[in-house]
Amino acid sequence: MKKLFLLTMFAALGLAACTETKTRLATEITVVGDLTDPKPIYLNTFGSLNPIQEAQSVEDSIITFVLDTTEAFFVVIDRSIDKSSPWVCSVIADGTPIEVTIKDGVGEITKGSEQNMKLAEARTQLRILDGKIDSLRGEYGKLREKYGEEIPKVAEDNLDKRWDEIDADIMATKKQVILDNADNMVPIYFLCKYANDLGVEFLESFMSDYKYKDHKQLNYICRVINGEKNKKEGAEVVDFVAKDLEGKECHLTDYVGKGKYVLVDFWASWCGPCCADIPNVKANYEKYKDKGFEVVGVSLDYKQENWEKKVQELGITWPQMSDLKGWDSDVCGLYNIWGIPMTLLYNPDGKVVAYLLHGEALSQKLAEIFE
Repeated sequence: MKKLFLLTMFAALGLAACTETKTRLATEITVVGDLTDPKPIYLNTFGSLNPIQEAQSVEDSIITFVLDTTEAFFVVIDRSIDKSSPWVCSVIADGTPIEVTIKDGVGEITKGSEQNMKLAEARTQLRILDGKIDSLRGEYGKLREKYGEEIPKVAEDNLDKRWDEIDADIMATKKQVILDNADNMVPIYFLCKYANDLGVEFLESFMSDYKYKDHKQLNYICRVINGEKNKKEGAEVVDFVAKDLEGKECHLTDYVGKGKYVLVDFWASWCGPCCADIPNVKANYEKYKDKGFEVVGVSLDYKQENWEKKVQELGITWPQMSDLKGWDSDVCGLYNIWGIPMTLLYNPDGKVVAYLLHGEALSQKLAEIFE
């Protein structure tokens, strides 16, 4: 009887654990101020195009959202469901009511939790610094109007120096904001928005002890860190699968690590700078292909016909591969590709020699290797 009672009790406890639900956070977000058309009636997830919901209430003077979630996370108040318009503001949906005020086209948090107000304060700091950059642009424009292409060197050097100083101040401010908010969610915004500017060393150091390092919205940071490491000199090739122009499945490792120096050229038919650099790649290919040099094109195209047409127009004869997913291609994550053209040069053993080789830099590097 005692044994039966214990088994029954444990079963009941197990059932209770299985049916336990997480505490839910209901966050009311109101938007006031200059509600010009198109009105900001959408909530999207920060860092992606996934829409969450439309506003529950839309009036002339106020727009209201009520977001019910199981955990706090960043959302974006948007004027369009696909982010085709500039977003209004991002906020942390953490269960505390939020008010966003739009003034002169800029939306910012005016009421909210402590971490939301810290987020607003940090963004205001950066807007002030960005304003200084805008002022420099204005000064440069006036110099161009006055002198055309013959701007005095002293004046140009002065502008460059001030630009570098402000730019350094902006970067230092971003990093300090992140470090000062290690106990809240504010860094998620700055880490994701400026990941490629902050540098892998800073990202890794901060993420190692960050309270919210496992938050799902920071998965992107892991991708950036790993992708940058895969491009560093000495890194081994990371394989991925795609198809060639004939539709046959192929691997990057079908070409890299097979005893030749291989330039992997990430490009697309719609990318003007990529296509402009192809003649230079072609000239180097013709010059060194008989000495152990190969090129592999990895296209970030979306349509097969566009890819094929551009290959023919440019007279490309080296192997091509693509999964036709554009920026959603798996290879973008593997190598943290956020801009093209981008190239990686591998040695015969399949290790990175250099990356971002274009124009004369590519010619010089290949001359060092083969001549």
